[in-house]
Amino acid sequence: MEELAWVMGVHRVGLSLYRATRGRRSAPLRKSMSAFFRALLPPDALVFDIGANVGTFSSIFSSLGARVVALEPNSDCVRHIQLSYVDAKIEVIQAVAGPENGLCRLNVSDEIDLISSVSDKWINSIQRVTPKYAGLWSRQLTVPMVTIDTLIKHYGAPYFVKIDVEGFEESVLDGLSTQPPLVSFEFHEAFPDATMQCLDKGVFARGSLFNFAMEDPVSFELKDWARREQLKEVLSRMRKGDKHGDIFVRSPASHD
Repeated sequence: MEELAWVMGVHRVGLSLYRATRGRRSAPLRKSMSAFFRALLPPDALVFDIGANVGTFSSIFSSLGARVVALEPNSDCVRHIQLSYVDAKIEVIQAVAGPENGLCRLNVSDEIDLISSVSDKWINSIQRVTPKYAGLWSRQLTVPMVTIDTLIKHYGAPYFVKIDVEGFEESVLDGLSTQPPLVSFEFHEAFPDATMQCLDKGVFARGSLFNFAMEDPVSFELKDWARREQLKEVLSRMRKGDKHGDIFVRSPASHD
């Protein structure tokens, strides 16, 4: 329907109506998220949005003056970004980020695009934890895979890399060899081992500082940024529920 609206020349009108009605409900959350990231990003920052989905975060970063490179393997989501944010400084690439350059298989959920994933292991695990997700992955696509290092060679070093890839975060970090000033990656309460493995990645230098936010990030859970082992201790005390969040990592150079 979105593509048809674009072909008929009424997509911009429909988008304006959506933002004025249903989209208005999400305006307070978007405002809070914008304030959260405004405090983290310098003007004209280069941001890699890895797992951009329909471009919500990319559009927020762009509205703050950032130059955004968005990676998203789901073709429907890619087209949504292209149609909805024509005037934003967002370059969207239909691809997966991973440990090497090549091709991979994407499990697509047409019903809930947010849970499309490359990780079969994550899909099997999340179906056990959340039975309502059973059977929601309806088809598979072969998509390109690139490393973040490859993106850096082409676009330059980013200030911030945001990673939200439904269980593939560890593999994405394996494709990053130089620590940016700021990185975030999604974690899930139900999979503490995967979270700890991400925290132990060698790309995060000694002296890095860590914090985390739950659900859509509007505030940090810790008053002060913590060392790696301190954050591990905090996370180890969390119950294994169905909530998710984002862990943020600041490089030593960014806080010296």
